[in-house]
Amino acid sequence: MTSPLLSVDGLSKHFPVESSDWLAPRQTLRAVDGVSFTLGSRETLGLVGESGCGKSTTGRLILRLIEPTAGTVQFDGQDLATIPKEDLRRLRRSMQIIFQDPQASLNPRHRVEDLILEPLYAQGEAPSAELTRYAGDLLEKVGLSRRHLSRFPHEFSGGQRQRIGIARAIAPKPRLIICDEAVSALDVSVQAQVINLLQDLQDELGMSYLFIGHDLAVVRHVADTMAVMYLGRIVEMAPKDALYRQPMHPYTQALLGSVPVSHPSRRRDRKRLEGEIPSPLNPPSGCHFHPRCRFAQSICKLEAPALRTVAPGQQAACHFAEQIAAATP
Repeated sequence: MTSPLLSVDGLSKHFPVESSDWLAPRQTLRAVDGVSFTLGSRETLGLVGESGCGKSTTGRLILRLIEPTAGTVQFDGQDLATIPKEDLRRLRRSMQIIFQDPQASLNPRHRVEDLILEPLYAQGEAPSAELTRYAGDLLEKVGLSRRHLSRFPHEFSGGQRQRIGIARAIAPKPRLIICDEAVSALDVSVQAQVINLLQDLQDELGMSYLFIGHDLAVVRHVADTMAVMYLGRIVEMAPKDALYRQPMHPYTQALLGSVPVSHPSRRRDRKRLEGEIPSPLNPPSGCHFHPRCRFAQSICKLEAPALRTVAPGQQAACHFAEQIAAATP
């Protein structure tokens, strides 16, 4: 059995929050709270959930753009928390990110050529005619023209800017790319083009993706496996078809019930959620989802359920996952 390319174990990030009342005790925001998963070579893991659940923070923790409070991240067998800084710097060639907002992620004062080659310059490579040709090749690979190398970001549409961001991400030939809401800021028609581009690049270059998003239909189209996050924790993880066919967690059922369908005949009963999303500053005891769960019992308030295998290849963090799945048509 081959080792996973990326292994995340117990990853957490807690932010101290200062109060305007100096007499009040300091609070802690638990943005990510014990996340664990693995990602194999050439695979795509979709990480989904409501806004504020900790998806983007998880992606940044993996790349050590922010430092974790606890947990480990291993990339190709190397622990990113203990690796020397110089080795980490070299390893960053193999780990890249595509940000959500293509306008904010591109320096407006830099030309496209410098934007694309920025990861290589950061690794110590010097500008050259060969690198300029390489940047032009990358532009053509993502569906633009090499004549665009001398232009600035404001001269492009949102979809074109995101293609430039993709070209920059693949420039150092990475093995892992974190797509942080990479298509959510784009029009629907442009989303499809960019998704197809990402899949073509994965087939050609053999990369792995951690695809972060909140649109389940989009993530399903891209991902091999899907992980559902709620209030900093993964509550369910399964192959995409199994998760859609038989969700094991009540939160996943509610998420899938909210996805629009293409025809009224395909409409199914929605599992409506009641109540408000709890604050990560003061999460509920036990299972974080129990105040909104129609299946909650007394144990749910006392004990946090572990993410466990409840069906072949399918994991859920719920005390009653098997019974809920059996009772759901």
